[in-house]
Amino acid sequence: MFTRRTGKVLAITRAILAVVFLLALWIDPVQPVRADAAGYILLSLYLVWSAGLVLVAWENWWLEFRLARLVHAIDIMGFIAAVYFTETGNGDFASPFMAFAAFLLITATLRWGWTGVAYTALALVVLNSVFGGWMLAMHMELDLYRFGRRQTYMVILSIMMVWLSADQGRTRAVRLPEPTGVPGERRMRVIAGALAFTRRSMHARGASIALGRDEEPWTEVLCDDNGVVTHDRVGPGPLTDDLAEDYRPLLFDMKRGRRVMMNDADVPMARAGPIEIPLADHCSVNEGLLVSFNTANGCAQLLIWGIPDICFDDLGPAGALAREIGLAIDREEMASLAQSSAVSGIRNALARDLHDSVAQFLAGTLFRIEALRRWIREGNDPEGEINAMKEALRREQGQLRLMIERLRRGEDADRRTDLVEELETLLDEVGHHWHISTTFAASARPFTVSIQLAHELRQLVREAVANAARHGHCTQVDIALTQGDDMMKLLIGDNGQGFAQDGTASRPRSIGERVDALGGTLVICNNGPGARLEIELPTRIAA
Repeated sequence: MFTRRTGKVLAITRAILAVVFLLALWIDPVQPVRADAAGYILLSLYLVWSAGLVLVAWENWWLEFRLARLVHAIDIMGFIAAVYFTETGNGDFASPFMAFAAFLLITATLRWGWTGVAYTALALVVLNSVFGGWMLAMHMELDLYRFGRRQTYMVILSIMMVWLSADQGRTRAVRLPEPTGVPGERRMRVIAGALAFTRRSMHARGASIALGRDEEPWTEVLCDDNGVVTHDRVGPGPLTDDLAEDYRPLLFDMKRGRRVMMNDADVPMARAGPIEIPLADHCSVNEGLLVSFNTANGCAQLLIWGIPDICFDDLGPAGALAREIGLAIDREEMASLAQSSAVSGIRNALARDLHDSVAQFLAGTLFRIEALRRWIREGNDPEGEINAMKEALRREQGQLRLMIERLRRGEDADRRTDLVEELETLLDEVGHHWHISTTFAASARPFTVSIQLAHELRQLVREAVANAARHGHCTQVDIALTQGDDMMKLLIGDNGQGFAQDGTASRPRSIGERVDALGGTLVICNNGPGARLEIELPTRIAA
């Protein structure tokens, strides 16, 4: 009943203090010490006033908020009057000084933060000092020691309340529940879960989110009305234009033209006059809370309605919810982008593998078939070449099966192999396939690397040899593998045609992409005759 209901709590506390103080005066035979009739009349009127404020706090959030400063001023004057009626030389126990001072400072803290506490403390100290000076001037009974001590206590209490109110102003963290599903594929589930959490935490009947996209003309509106979620797309119009407005947390009553909003200092302010809120019109809402927030894709708004006993206390939680919802939507968008990037990376890697293995193997097979045709025309026996081609096809089939198996189960990053043995076997295969001679030299044996790196380097060498044979028309390819402290180097040279006289060489796309993905560098130059590839890779990837 009293959750986020500052006005109700303060109104009831004020009424209780008035009743207790009036009873204390009535029971104490020596109180009030002066102007007893006037004192009882004023305190009785204050009690009636306090009871009326309880009714206002329960029935009208707008009037309760608009009267707050006037009520606070009357409370301060009531505090001074109460001290006047009860102040004696030995009346510490009957004095309402500390009780009323604490109530006034707490009221200022809850309503206006540290600035309200500072102004209230200043007013209390100044008015109490003026009042004390007036009593001395009128030769009334006043203990200066006790008076100074109470002033000191009030100053110390004020300093503590300023610090506490400044600390209270820090936004409390709101944590949205994590929806089920794969991050990046659950955007609607994230938004629907955020709306449901908003309804539960605010005890509201409904909540709605309007999302704009900078590159789209329409606005996406999701609405949770008492558990029923709807999803609409609204074309260009008032709602799209209104999303650009920066609404700080706003409490509104459109029918009466009333609104309470947070200013730049996070202090609530009341405004009266006509108000138009397109999102509220879309959801058929007259009274509620509205907050603007931003996402990576554009501006957005959060609307909450149907909150029992809605008041300005709901502005802070609504703002915190809006910020957290914006972050949740952004996290989901980032996960979606990361997922798309991962899928694109897998697709590109698969395309490279198919190009460097299947496509190049088929090109080499066509090359061998053409050579076989000439061989047959010359009257030679094709049986040996046919058997060699069958064996090459069988090996390539095995490589394809290994590739498919890796895709199915994921790469075994913890498995390792000898790169020298892998490359020697590969060069023997591609040499027979392209009818060229190959040489290989390694600075260390064994050269142990991960299965994944061995696969990447096999595909890289396969592509380099195929390019040298097909485009450079070489008869020999020489490969050297060396390892330093920080870098491993792979040199691939051939005796083919090399590049044009101007020395320009186009960068092989597949080889370049693999080297870049491994964090290495690729240098291409003439070998006189032929071409030479110098590839450097960081040794950490071999670990």
